[in-house]
Amino acid sequence: MAAYLVGLGRIRDQERFAKYAAGVPPTLTPFSGRLMAIEDPAEVMEGIAPFPRVFVIEFPTKEQARSWEASAAYKALEEHRLASSDHVLYLIDEFKPPA
Repeated sequence: MAAYLVGLGRIRDQERFAKYAAGVPPTLTPFSGRLMAIEDPAEVMEGIAPFPRVFVIEFPTKEQARSWEASAAYKALEEHRLASSDHVLYLIDEFKPPA
């Protein structure tokens, strides 16, 4: 079952965050991760958004998403994200309608 990493965030240091953003796509490939959408600022259709940036990454499974997040390649970049932005990350399963 596919899994989605959904992130909401705010970038505080564009220059440092750019290092993170440039390095992430190659780290996804070994885990079959695929960046599905990213927008900053995202259009708010209802309510008050806590963060303007929204992104979605698809993985074949939650386990592959977790393995990507724990990988040495990703961990080498993560410090740039943590130092330059604030994010909330959700890991969710693909929706399957009831049979």
